Amino acid sequence: MKTKNLFHQPFLVFGMIFLVTTILLVGTLVYQVINFTTDTSKSVQNQVTEEQQDNYTLRKDATEYQRTLFNELEEAKEAYDLMKDDETTLEYAEAIVKNFIADFYTWSNKSGRSDVGGVQFISKSNQATFKKQAIDGFYLNLDYYLNEYEGNDLQTVKEVEILDQDLNYQVTLEKEVEVNGVTEVEEEYIDAISIHASWSYNNSTFDEVNLFQNEAVFILTSSDNKLVISEILEPLDTTVE
Repeated sequence: MKTKNLFHQPFLVFGMIFLVTTILLVGTLVYQVINFTTDTSKSVQNQVTEEQQDNYTLRKDATEYQRTLFNELEEAKEAYDLMKDDETTLEYAEAIVKNFIADFYTWSNKSGRSDVGGVQFISKSNQATFKKQAIDGFYLNLDYYLNEYEGNDLQTVKEVEILDQDLNYQVTLEKEVEVNGVTEVEEEYIDAISIHASWSYNNSTFDEVNLFQNEAVFILTSSDNKLVISEILEPLDTTVE
């Protein structure tokens, strides 16, 4: 399966910018550092969970489809914890991907641009960067659309279909090492899982929904006894002319 990156590596660290105000008092330069935070109050308020398990949380305003997928995820994770074989691993990986898609690409229950869905399924080291990319990308105009439409008029993921999967996928990482004073690049191979999925949206009055993404390849790796999404790739046309 040929793919290309949608989220380029390495991820840039998404941090807050500190504003330093300089005040001159009696010949002494005093720096006051003011920490600015993002619009977290809105995000926290809108991510109040109706159900919170040891591993994952479900939005209070989750769609019926999200509730169904969440129950499947909990069952899959429980089976995976009891026995990690090909069957339980694949079911768990597919459940992760389905829940991510149903939350991230659904706008009907989002309150604003910063209310990014599905972040809990991204690897922890990439969550901050992923959220920033989403805010500056797929969620960029959400506030505008919320002003133009009723929330329920925006798109909701209706169904996710798994098209293909590969339990023996490998991710190649490059790292620099110094050998006898010379910097060399070494390749490291990490076991991963590839899940190719497509999804459909409900019949929305929101016309732009026809332009939205509806297919991707998700690369999952293992971290802290959980499977997490490490990359999102775009399938390429492999048709031979």
